[in-house]
Amino acid sequence: MLLIIKDLESKINYLEGLLEGVSSNILANISYERASPEDLWNKSETDINAIRRAAEEIRDIMLLLKPEKAPSIRRSFRDFIQPINIFIEMLRKPSERAQDVSKQALDHLRRAVAESQEFINVAKDVAKNPSESILEILKLKEIYETKEYISKVSVPETVFARLEHFKRGMETLKLCILNLEQAVQELLKQMDKLQEEISRFQQSQ
Repeated sequence: MLLIIKDLESKINYLEGLLEGVSSNILANISYERASPEDLWNKSETDINAIRRAAEEIRDIMLLLKPEKAPSIRRSFRDFIQPINIFIEMLRKPSERAQDVSKQALDHLRRAVAESQEFINVAKDVAKNPSESILEILKLKEIYETKEYISKVSVPETVFARLEHFKRGMETLKLCILNLEQAVQELLKQMDKLQEEISRFQQSQ
């Protein structure tokens, strides 16, 4: 299994643990609904920031492993993170006229936890079914990264000649990988631009 897939699975497990902690330690504690926004933020800040970082890292790995699913990946991430951002904004900049700020903020956090399941399901699916072409590129990249070790091992002359040929092939492969990675990044940028155009069209209705 590729290291990047193991990393993705590890981050998914970490995120699930954080969400379980928030559910049991914060959302299940009714007394937090009566807490001041400042106290609630002090209690939840560490976990909430960790959740956002983990989600962002998972999103970035998913976009690399399955760029053709970028729209659904970004949508599930947005649906998950948006209520978290509202939760943070309400607690850090509470309106003087708002009543029950902490209770309302917690409602948004509950929504985020509910939406997180779709995001996690998408992440698990990407981990199990990454893009085949990207997977092959990453496999070759991992092989290439062993080149330096292989080139320093003392071996018979005939084997050395074969390894030198392999080394040259890896140099060519590296250029191909870099070009493909640049192409993927450009594709993602174009997708972002297209989504922005679609959003503008929808807002003008």
